[in-house]
Amino acid sequence: MRGGITIRAKARDEAMDNTTYIALSRQQSLWNQLEVVANNLANVNTTGFKGSDTLFAQYLFKSKSEDRTFTDRVAFTHDFGLVRNLSQGALNYTGNTFDVSLQGAGYFVVQKADSGNGQTPPEAHYTRAGSFTLNNSGQLVTQTGELVMSTTNQPIQIPNDGSSITIQGDGTIISSGNISPTTTSVAQTTPRTIGKLRIVTFDNERDLKAVDGTKFAASAGQQPVEDPTPKVAQGVLEDSNVNAISEMTRLININRSYADIAKLIDEEHTRIRQTSDTFTKQVSA
Repeated sequence: MRGGITIRAKARDEAMDNTTYIALSRQQSLWNQLEVVANNLANVNTTGFKGSDTLFAQYLFKSKSEDRTFTDRVAFTHDFGLVRNLSQGALNYTGNTFDVSLQGAGYFVVQKADSGNGQTPPEAHYTRAGSFTLNNSGQLVTQTGELVMSTTNQPIQIPNDGSSITIQGDGTIISSGNISPTTTSVAQTTPRTIGKLRIVTFDNERDLKAVDGTKFAASAGQQPVEDPTPKVAQGVLEDSNVNAISEMTRLININRSYADIAKLIDEEHTRIRQTSDTFTKQVSA
C-alpha cells in the first residue's frame, strides 16, 4: 500500500502546488495593477496625461496529475500589457498666450533640437500637453525644452516684436502688432502669420509607445496623418483624464485583494505542512 499512498500523496502535492501558483500569479498581477494605479494617481494633475489600466488574460495549464480528481486544466492569471484611456480630459481656462489645447483627436508634434552634427535628426514625439513657452532663442517649446513643430516641420520662431500673439482655431499663429523701440505703445501693423502648429492623428492611437507621462513615439511602421481641420483653443489646457476618486477606490480594492491572497497563501502553506506530516506518519506506521 505504500506505493499507492506515495502516488496519491504526489497527486495531492501537485494540486496544492497549483493552488499556490494560481494565488501567486494573481498576486503578481495585482502588484502590477497597483503600480499602474499609483502612477495614475501621481499624474492626476499632469496636463494632458492619459490614464492606463492593465490587461488580463486566462492562461490555461493542464495538470500532470494522473489522479482523476486533478485532471482538469488549471487557470492562471496573466497580465500581458497596458491599455491607455484615450478619452479627453477636462478643459481648464488659463488665459496664458502659449497655453493651447486640442478638442477631439490629435497630437502636437515636438522634438529635441537638432545637434547639428549631421547625424540622424531627433525622433519626433507626440503630445496633448499644450503648456508651451519660449526658450532663449524665442522658439516655441514644451516645458521640458522640446521644440514645437510647424506644418513645415520646422521650429516655430516667435519674433521679439510680437506684442500680441493669437493662435487661431486651426493652429495658425498670428502676430498683430509690434512695440515701438522708442515708446512703450503698441504700433498697429497688418497681422502677419508666424507659422501653424503641426497637429497629427494616427489610425490606431493605442499603438503609440509612451516616452514619458505625456509624450509618445510612433511604433515601427506607424505613420502620422496630418490633421487638415484641427480644433485648437488658445489660453486653455487639457487636464489629466484620471478620476482621482475612482483611482483611490481601485487602490483600496487592490490592497484588500492582495492582502486576502497573501492570507490564502499562508493558509495553504499551513495545510501543505499538516498534510505532509500526516502522510509521513502513515508511511512510517
